[in-house]
Amino acid sequence: MVKISLPELPLLGDQSLLFLTLAALCLVVAIRYVKRALEPIGTIVETVAAAAAVFLTLGLALVLVLAAMISH
Repeated sequence: MVKISLPELPLLGDQSLLFLTLAALCLVVAIRYVKRALEPIGTIVETVAAAAAVFLTLGLALVLVLAAMISH
C-alpha cells in the first residue's frame, strides 16, 4: 500500500499561539462593532457595515481557532 502524505510546510511550524492571538484580536474587534451595531445609529449603512464586520471577524476568529487546534 502506498501512503501519500502532505508535505510539511516549514514556514508554518507550530503557530497555534499566533492563531489564538489573531482570534482574540478578531473577537475584540467584533465586540466593539457589536456595541456599535446595537446602538441606535443614524444611518442604515453604518449598521450594515458594523453587522458585516461582526460576522466577518467572528467567522475569521472561528477559522483561526480551528487552525490552532489542527496545528497543535
